[in-house]
Amino acid sequence: MGYLDNSSITVDAVLTKKGREILKDGGNLNITHFTLSDTGVDYSLWNSDHPSGSAFYGEAIENLPMLEASVHAEYNLRNRLFTLNQDTIAMPALVVAGLDVNGGNALTFDEKDKGFTGQAQINVKLAGYNGGGSMGMYVVVDNPDVVRVLNATKHPGNMSGTGMQTFLTEQAIPGAERYDFSGGGFTLEAKQVDKKGRTSNIFIADIETGATFSFTVTNNILKDPRALLSQPRSGNSAF
Repeated sequence: MGYLDNSSITVDAVLTKKGREILKDGGNLNITHFTLSDTGVDYSLWNSDHPSGSAFYGEAIENLPMLEASVHAEYNLRNRLFTLNQDTIAMPALVVAGLDVNGGNALTFDEKDKGFTGQAQINVKLAGYNGGGSMGMYVVVDNPDVVRVLNATKHPGNMSGTGMQTFLTEQAIPGAERYDFSGGGFTLEAKQVDKKGRTSNIFIADIETGATFSFTVTNNILKDPRALLSQPRSGNSAF
């Protein structure tokens, strides 16, 4: 990756790994939408005390170097742009209920929760936006071995591409799962684990505004040892 010459208007377009995979398999990209992002822009450089006046307040921002387009889509478009009314005084935000503490960012499953299959209803509301929100929301689980998502539709394919995967570690991207949902929420169900304290990060995003929320699930529901002992084993046995 290099820098673009920002002395002129440049459009630098590349195919992501996902795009090249589609073409390799004989598919059609059929691009119908695009989104804009200000990832890489440092707004702290806005200088309202510039000696040359208001026309130069953003001079340092406008002179920032621009990076070439990257084929690694999971690291791009982290901060998508959208339109708000001029009288907006706060950014849209997701309000999430159903966690351990209202306003918190943790959810714990213990063995006392409905036997070995604890469930939690997660309610999600978009606050501070009247634009419709008709594009829906999605949730990403970075460790599906810890918890499963119910009452939502699993997104087909892998996690390459833009969106919430920008918040995942590179190691978590291959195994992470995305689920699309609407109607105000979804259900999380703890899986039986072999060791208490297994965790998974949960990321929620509103597609239209890009508003996000994240929390951590801790799973203390152990596998039932009686069930493990009753399972038949393959191979020879000596008595």
